[in-house]
Formats: sequence, structure tokens, C-alpha cells
Amino acid sequence: MSNSLKSKVIATDWDAWNNKRVPLVATPFLAVLGVVIGSVLNVYFASSELGQIVVMSLFVAVTMIVGYTLLALID
Repeated sequence: MSNSLKSKVIATDWDAWNNKRVPLVATPFLAVLGVVIGSVLNVYFASSELGQIVVMSLFVAVTMIVGYTLLALID
């Protein structure tokens, strides 16, 4: 089970990855990509400041989950 998709994406088991550098290198890039997408699109989805922060956080979380899933499928 240490090499399954669930252990790579949800549990973030470092030993499950074939290349140990993938999560270390991908994490900052996925976080920055999520912040950029969220900050560009948050004005269309929320009108208050708190709503914009929530929308941007949601975009960061979705971007990281989707990015890790795609990287885990490739790995």
C-alpha cells in the first residue's frame, strides 16, 4: 500500500514516491500557481475581503490536490 495513489496524495507519504524530490519541488510551484489563479479569479467569485480569502484558499487547495494527483499518476 505504500506505493498507492492514496498514500501519495492524501497521506503525503514521502516513502511512497519513486522520486523523493517530486513533492519537495512541486509543493512551492503548486502553491504559487494556486495563489495566482485564486487572486486573479477571486474578484469574480466573491465581493467581500473574507470571501476573497476563502476563494483564494480554496483555489490553492484544489490546485495542490489536482497537481499532486497528476504527479502521482505520472510517478
